Amino acid sequence: MKISLNWLRDFVDIPAGTDPVKLGELFTLRTAEVEHVENQADMFDKMVIGRIEKISAHPDADKLKVTITDVGKEKLQIVCGGPNIKEGMLVLVALVGAKVKWHGQGDPVVLEKAKIRGVESFGMICAGEEIGLDPTPEGIADLSHLKAATGTPLAAALNKNDVIFDIDNKAITHRPDLWGHYGIAREIAAITGKKLKPLKPKVSFPATAGAKSAAATALSVEVKDKKLCPRYIGVLMENIKIEPSPDWIQKRLLATGHRPINCVVDATNYVMTELGQPLHAFDADKIEGGIIVRTAKDKEEIHTLDDQKRKLTKEMLVIADHKKSVAIAGVMGGANSEVEQKTTRIILEAANFNPSSVRKTATALGLRTEAVQRFEKSLDPNLAETAMDRLCEIILQICPSAKIATPKIDVADFDEKSQKITLNLDRVRGKIGTDIPTKEIVRILVSLEFKAKESTDKKIEVQIPTFRQAKDVSIEDDLTEEIARLYGYENIKPTLPLLPAKVPLENNERKLKHLAREILSKGLGFHEVYNYSFYSLKDIQKCLLPEELHIKVENPLSLDQTHMRLSLIPNMLKNTALNQKNFSQFSIYEIGRTYEDLQEYFPIEEKKICAMIVRGKNTGGNEEDVFSRAKGALENLLSFFATQGLSMRRGESLAPYAHPGKYASYHLKKDDTFIARVFELHPMVAKNYELEDAKIAAFEINFTALATLGRRERKYSPIPKFPGIEFDVSVLINKTVTIEQMLREIESADKKLVHSVHLFDLYEGKNVPEDKKSCAFKIMLQASDRTLESDEMKCVQQEVFTRLQKLGGEIRGLRA
Repeated sequence: MKISLNWLRDFVDIPAGTDPVKLGELFTLRTAEVEHVENQADMFDKMVIGRIEKISAHPDADKLKVTITDVGKEKLQIVCGGPNIKEGMLVLVALVGAKVKWHGQGDPVVLEKAKIRGVESFGMICAGEEIGLDPTPEGIADLSHLKAATGTPLAAALNKNDVIFDIDNKAITHRPDLWGHYGIAREIAAITGKKLKPLKPKVSFPATAGAKSAAATALSVEVKDKKLCPRYIGVLMENIKIEPSPDWIQKRLLATGHRPINCVVDATNYVMTELGQPLHAFDADKIEGGIIVRTAKDKEEIHTLDDQKRKLTKEMLVIADHKKSVAIAGVMGGANSEVEQKTTRIILEAANFNPSSVRKTATALGLRTEAVQRFEKSLDPNLAETAMDRLCEIILQICPSAKIATPKIDVADFDEKSQKITLNLDRVRGKIGTDIPTKEIVRILVSLEFKAKESTDKKIEVQIPTFRQAKDVSIEDDLTEEIARLYGYENIKPTLPLLPAKVPLENNERKLKHLAREILSKGLGFHEVYNYSFYSLKDIQKCLLPEELHIKVENPLSLDQTHMRLSLIPNMLKNTALNQKNFSQFSIYEIGRTYEDLQEYFPIEEKKICAMIVRGKNTGGNEEDVFSRAKGALENLLSFFATQGLSMRRGESLAPYAHPGKYASYHLKKDDTFIARVFELHPMVAKNYELEDAKIAAFEINFTALATLGRRERKYSPIPKFPGIEFDVSVLINKTVTIEQMLREIESADKKLVHSVHLFDLYEGKNVPEDKKSCAFKIMLQASDRTLESDEMKCVQQEVFTRLQKLGGEIRGLRA
């Protein structure tokens, strides 16, 4: 948004010697970012008014002329090709060192003394477009109408002495009061300590009572939906003469990025730029029966001012008469009510529209106008009346024949009360971090047009002005921010926080997660994957998961993200299907949260670890290869945690996506808490993901439960000085006897000498009775203080046999 310094001076005293760059920097520190400061005079540096004294033909070019031009201090020889130059003509002269655009094209270049076809030229007589002014189709710009002495700086002669501040729109999206010059002037007055000049338009309207003329009753306003239009003010003006605006209005509009059109349209744009309130003017003779503010009819069409036909929907608000819509409310006017050269009567509109409605309409129609930018910020309804008064004042000023024909027709339905906030001074000072005197706090608030008075020694009652209530100041913290920024953040001395020096508490779960990630990635060679916490109903069905335990997303981003994940398996299978196209074998894992819906209570949220080992069709290995690898990786990972009290169970799978016969689970002995499972993928699930040719085994860990156990403490023990003795024992035993029971009995044979026990073979099938299984264990004996003798080994072996036989086992073989 472009802001004119000269315009600001209408409302606040900014001394002539003020450095605009420093003022912009101060505004950036206190209020909003000023992206650029443009001094108009800089554009015309080393450019002056000159008078052509003499013209002679160029000796070597028919289209060029050699002039002697008076530029005040001296007379210069300048070669010029303009067809319209004549002796005595006042012209724009760019001296050596000025920046010009050749024929108005390209980037500006620095003008130098030059020889043109052998004749020296000490400057340039310019057309308007060559120095950034309006084009002059006739050739050289003729300034003979100006009463300016030769040598007068061009900026002074053309009144180009303004400074334009370019303010970042994003920095004021929450400040609807800053979308006009008056709001910016209010801020500058507060920042600099100057007094803000009140804006009180001097205009009178016909009295409502006793108004009997046809004109006085010619305007009616009806608002159908007051939630979408809390306020609508209409005024009828007559005896309008459409002509160009005065030079002072055009200059200000051009300086702030607006194209002058005619006196009425320029007046609406002028007041909008001054106050931040969009306004509109209708040709009254094109309005049939009065103004109606209503929602559009379905598929209703309107031809807008940008010469486009637009289809409307019934959610869009329009301004209409009794037969047609004449404007899209808050967005753009209609061509069927446009003010034209022959217009003599106008209806002026100053309204307040629902910001959400305006934004939705503008977005749906693809229209982004100055009015939309302001209305969508939630304007103060009280601003509409001030803007209407100011608009009428401007039109009467620039169009002397005009007269106001009706009273203000004001249809309003909004809360005019301003909000009050009690400010706790101790809390404010504590949050800002410095002891600001109470008088200074009151001064700052009053300078911003808040009403503030001390209620007690430690509290201030603050009344919020209505122009700051809309989506801006509503709580004590908002006022604290106002005080801090106007006091100056640079004036607050930085101090180190007074915190007790304590060792920070460790997040044990996070620490253990890093441990698990390090073991899987660095130790076991797995690759980590990251997935969303959602999947689709198809994934639920493919993995045979129960749909009723899933949490359904009410507004999913896509059809692939309709349910919160109950398991990490579905997304990892999609990872597997994708990666198998390029890799024949790989191992992946993910650490993430799952969500289970229990219907009655809050969902259960648990952190899980899931890992997969994938082997393609031609990678070798027997059928048990992937399962054994997955089981080994799982037990390796679990060994780093305090899982000494775990028991393993083989048997039927409790996970629908797991192979029913190739499954094992791990539980805590003390309370049977589930910790992990390892399994091969169910053939049906593999087929659903087109992975039937691959061998896939996986393990899942309930990391939330595992983390409560903590990390296993590693105790130092010296390297044994004496060798150990190993022997293998094979036993035939009932299927009902668990591996854990057998391990416990073997370890109890001699707790001092039995160093380790490992199951290395498990067989069920041919040559083994149906109710039996064959197990083989490797047992290592070792003493810390001596070398064991064969008699000691035999003694332990006999005890192992006895204990296994008590479990119903039959010793099949022994190998030392």
